[in-house]
Amino acid sequence: MPNKRNYLQLIGLTKAYDNGYVVVKDININIDKGEFVTLLGPSGCGKTTILKMIAGFELPTNGQIKVDGIDIKELPVNQRPTATVFQDYALFPNMTVYQNITYGLKAMRKPLRNISPKVKNDGHKIYSNATKKAAGEIKNIQKQQMKLLREISKVENMYLIYQEVENIKNMRYAQFMMKSEYFLKKLHNALGNNTVLKISLKNRWLEFINRLSRKMFHTNKPVKYDVRRLDKWSNLYLELRKWYFFKQPFDNRIDKLTAHYNSLDQLASYWQNFPQTSRENYEKHYINRKLTKSEIKVKADEMVELVDLKGSENKYPSELSGGMQQRVALARALVVEPDILLLDEPLSALDAKVRQQMQLELKRLHNRLGLTFILVTHDQEEALTLSNKVVVMSKGRVEQIDSPKKIYDNPRSEWVASFIGKANLFNGKYQGNCKVEFNDEIFTVSDQAVRKFNRDTNVKFMIRPEDIRIVTPERGIIKVRITSTIYKGLLNEIHCQWKNHEILVETTLSAHVGQKVGLDWDANAVHVMLDKMKGNPNEFRF
Repeated sequence: MPNKRNYLQLIGLTKAYDNGYVVVKDININIDKGEFVTLLGPSGCGKTTILKMIAGFELPTNGQIKVDGIDIKELPVNQRPTATVFQDYALFPNMTVYQNITYGLKAMRKPLRNISPKVKNDGHKIYSNATKKAAGEIKNIQKQQMKLLREISKVENMYLIYQEVENIKNMRYAQFMMKSEYFLKKLHNALGNNTVLKISLKNRWLEFINRLSRKMFHTNKPVKYDVRRLDKWSNLYLELRKWYFFKQPFDNRIDKLTAHYNSLDQLASYWQNFPQTSRENYEKHYINRKLTKSEIKVKADEMVELVDLKGSENKYPSELSGGMQQRVALARALVVEPDILLLDEPLSALDAKVRQQMQLELKRLHNRLGLTFILVTHDQEEALTLSNKVVVMSKGRVEQIDSPKKIYDNPRSEWVASFIGKANLFNGKYQGNCKVEFNDEIFTVSDQAVRKFNRDTNVKFMIRPEDIRIVTPERGIIKVRITSTIYKGLLNEIHCQWKNHEILVETTLSAHVGQKVGLDWDANAVHVMLDKMKGNPNEFRF
C-alpha cells in the first residue's frame, strides 16, 4: 500500500533553459495521498512548469519527482499515475462527449480470469531479476555521482577567491545581458538615448591579454580595465563584465559536471522504475487484457453520471457551454483511474457564476474519490476555497507552504501578505513587551505575534481591512479622515488618511468622504513579520 504521508515528493526540482534562464529553482514540496494542493502565484512564477514536470510533459534540469518513494521523472507520460485537465480543455472536436470520455479506456487493461501458476511464477522471476539488476546499476551510478560531487565541490571553491565572484555565482549569460540592459537604461536616463555602453580598443586588448595569460600561465586574476573618464554606469558595467568573464571558466566547468550528474540522475530514475516497467510489460502480454466494449460502456456511464453529463453523450464539444466542456475534460481524466489529478487553471476561462459552480463540483469530486488533486491557479479565492494545502510561489521559488487559513492569517513575508487578499502593511520597530513602534506611535500586539523577535528588530506589521472597526474618534486607537468610499454590495471599501499613510477598511457600515473617525482593532488581529525588504532588490551588488 502507498504511504499516505509524503506520497508525492518534489525534491530540489529545478528547470533551466540553455540560455541560463531559470524557470523554477530548488522546489521542495511534500504532498500526502488524498490531499487537495494548490500551486498559487502570479503569471510567470513557474507553477504550470511544475505541473508539466509532474505530468511528464517537461523534463526537469535537476531534482527528483518521487511517487511512493520512486523517482518517476524518466517515465513517459502514459506510464505515470497522473491525468491532466488542461486550461483549454483539449477536447477532440471531431468526437462526441462519449467518444472523448472513452478515448483513454482503449489503452486500459485488466487481469485475465484464469492465469496459470507458471505464468504467475514467470512474472515474479522477471520482477525479481529486474530488481537485482536495477540495484547493481543504481549502486554503480551512485559511485559515479559521488565522484562528480567531489569535483563540483572543488570548482565551487574557486568562486570563493573573490567576494565579487561569489556574489554573482549563479549568474549566467541571460542574467548578465539583463543586467547590462539595466545599466544601459540608466545611462540613457542620465546622458540621453543616443549613448551606448562602449568598450574601448584598449580595454578589449586588456581582455585579450588577460584571457591569454590565464590560459598559458594559469593565472587567476581578473582583467584591470582602464576606467578613466568613464561615467558611473559605464564603470559599473565594466565592473560587472570583469567579474562575469573572470568566472566564466568556472561556470563552464560547473555546468559540464552538473549536466553529467543530471544525466546520471535521469539514468538512476530509469533503473528505479525498471523492475515495475519490466513486470508491466510482461503482464501486458501474458496476464492482462484490453477492456471489452461492455466494460468500457459501464465505466463511461459511471463517469457521465458522476460529472452530471447525462443526456449530452452524443453532443460534440462545439455544442456545449464552457462549463459542460470542462466536465467532459474532467470525466476523460478521471475515467482512467489516476492516483493524481493535475488541474492546469481549468476554471480560468469560465464566467464568475459557472466558475463557482465548478469549484463546488471539484470539491465534491475530491471528497468522493479521495484522489490527490494538484491545482494550478492565480486566483487567491479559488485556492483558499478548494485546498487543504496552498503553495504560494513567486519568481520560480516557493514563498510559503501552509493551510489556507495560515496562509491568509499568518503570511511569512510582505510579498505573501500583499498577494493573498488585501492588507495594510507598515514598517515598524519592535520595542519589547508586545509593543511595536510605527510613525512615532506605540501599538500593542499579541505575544504570539512577536514571540520570535528581539528588541529593536525592524519589522513589518499587517492588519487585514476586515479586521479594522470604524468607531467614534475618541474610542479609536488612531484618528483618521475618510478620503474615499466604494460600495461593493455586501461591504463598503473605505480609504482613510492617517498622517502620511493610507489605511483600507472593509466594513458593513457606511461613511462619507471628509468624515473624521476612529479606527480600532484587536491586538491579535495584528500580524508581525521580519522586514526583509531592505534596499532595492533590483540593484546589483558587488
